Amino acid sequence: MNKLKLFIFLASLVIIYACQSNFDHGEGGSKEKQSIAADHKTESESAPGSKTSEINPKYKDLPDSKKTESEESKTNNELVSQKTVYLTFDDGPTSATTDILDTLNHFNAKATFFMLEPSMRELPEVVNKIAEEGHAVGLHGVTHNLYKFYKTEQSALEEMTTAQQALQSITGIQSNLIRTPYGSVPYLTESYREVLDSNGFKLWDWNVDSSDWSLSNDEYVDTVIGQIEELVNAGVAPIILMHDRANTADHLSTLLTYLSDHGFQTKRIEESTQPYNFNCYQRCHRLSSKE
Repeated sequence: MNKLKLFIFLASLVIIYACQSNFDHGEGGSKEKQSIAADHKTESESAPGSKTSEINPKYKDLPDSKKTESEESKTNNELVSQKTVYLTFDDGPTSATTDILDTLNHFNAKATFFMLEPSMRELPEVVNKIAEEGHAVGLHGVTHNLYKFYKTEQSALEEMTTAQQALQSITGIQSNLIRTPYGSVPYLTESYREVLDSNGFKLWDWNVDSSDWSLSNDEYVDTVIGQIEELVNAGVAPIILMHDRANTADHLSTLLTYLSDHGFQTKRIEESTQPYNFNCYQRCHRLSSKE
């Protein structure tokens, strides 16, 4: 009996010792895992480029939905502030130019006017008004006649020089900004471009054609908006061709309302602005008498 009691006592000690050993091992492993997890979390939070380190501190106490709204609003505002459009008007000044200027002023919008020498001589007060109200003034030649302007390189140069002198005599501004009649393609060949460039002129075409000379009522506005949206999606600043016409003036406020509502900033073309002009792509040729 005594031997049996002794055996039971010793067996109990062995069992107690084994249980204690397993408990200590498990507790130590758990603490080790917790320590590793804590170290990983600290390293992740402090690592450059991690999501946690990129969060703006002022948002750290906001719920995730608020962070998203704030960030999206900030991003949209930044994109809006970068949207630029250039409004350009050809063939003026005319009797419609004053109405165009009044509408531009109402929207605090700026534009560039490419003007013809005879029209500037006829309406010098309007030319001065354009300049005084902070718009850019450019040159469109003299005759607006294909066969006269594109007759030779020298005829093109002389028309632009004559218009330049007229503008300077009226406003005191010497502008080198030019737009050739009907655009530079196809009749402004490389030799014409070299002559104009060597005399300091900066050639400007367009990438949005309003067709305001052929469309009635406000149809040109929809045409312009469609082209603007395509260019903006492609990351290109729109340069809009319009004309000093009564119908253009009548519906200009509709276009400017759209631009304002969609966060566009209108800018005038500066002498320092990188010119935009059509590439020939083997399309350019001298104007023949048969055309």
